[in-house]
Amino acid sequence: MPLSRDEQRKLDEIERSLSSDDPTFAAKVTIDRVRRSRVRMAGGLLVLGAVVVVVGLIVSLGIVAVGVVVVVAGLLTLAGGGVLMMRALQGVSSG
Repeated sequence: MPLSRDEQRKLDEIERSLSSDDPTFAAKVTIDRVRRSRVRMAGGLLVLGAVVVVVGLIVSLGIVAVGVVVVVAGLLTLAGGGVLMMRALQGVSSG
């Protein structure tokens, strides 16, 4: 959803003000850096979810009920990571 002209003008004003007040901080905090960190976080969740699923499968060989709970937690983590990755990549492609 694009910003209105007034909203874009205000945002540009804030950006200029930030750049003049604290140029070091403004250089560190860019939209590209934020997007990259979101992609990294989503990728980390995907890896974590996959590891938890594998651990749950191994645990289920001994204690089935605990293994099922761990696998479900891993699948939910995978799903959350997938959703975050899709949202982060949509932001990269549109921005």
